[in-house]
Order: sequence, then C-alpha cells, then structure tokens
Amino acid sequence: MNVRRLGVGDEGVLAALATREPPARAGELLADGRTVFLVAFERDEPIGFVLAYELIRRHGDPSILFLYEVDVAAACRRRGVATALLLELERVARARGIREAFVLTNASNEPAMRLYESLGGVREHDDDVLWTFAYAGD
Repeated sequence: MNVRRLGVGDEGVLAALATREPPARAGELLADGRTVFLVAFERDEPIGFVLAYELIRRHGDPSILFLYEVDVAAACRRRGVATALLLELERVARARGIREAFVLTNASNEPAMRLYESLGGVREHDDDVLWTFAYAGD
C-alpha cells in the first residue's frame, strides 16, 4: 500500500472514489492548497482516502486542520489503511506548521471512535453538539 496526496490532474482518482456522482468542482477542490486529499492505493487501485481542510484562524495558532472525511473500501478495512492515512495527514500537517486537528463523528460510530482514540485523539467534552444549517437554493 502507498499513500499520496492528490492534486490537479487526479480528477479520475476522485471519480473512482465517488460513491455517488463525482464532484462537479473536482478540479477546484484539488487545486486548493488548503485542501488535503490523501489516497491509499493498493497496486494502482484506490482503497481509501482522507479529506481534510486547513482552516485559517483569527486567534491562537494561525490555522487548524478539519478532518472532514475518512473512508476505506469494505474489503480493505481492519488492515491499517485508515491509520496509515491519518499518520500521513499528521505528517502533512506538521510540515505545514499545523499543530492541531479536529474531527466530528457520532458516538454511535464505534469504528471511528476506536480509530480516533487509537491515534491519540482526545474527546474533550461529552456535551459537544453539532448544529447543521440548510441553505435552500432558489
């Protein structure tokens, strides 16, 4: 298995990973320097990915990393793929001077909870709440 960061020209890899239709703005996503899209490959086939965003802050550290999405192909789970991806994400973050990251998940998502805890993640507050807002189109 090897892990690499996607960039401009990797839109086909993004399409291969899509569980629905590929993102309409794939090129824009991959061209954004604050987007970190890492993919694990077995031979030439993508088997998992992590998508994160560097968020600029107004106070404290200059930026923080938002771990948005992690996924591994069902046939490849429990083989260390997600761990390898998240360790590479940490390496990328450190190289960029980013000292902290966060991720949101559901307490009922036991595999995610175990993964994040195994990598040193800390659940700081049991009462954290996520609010979502739907902005309807015209």
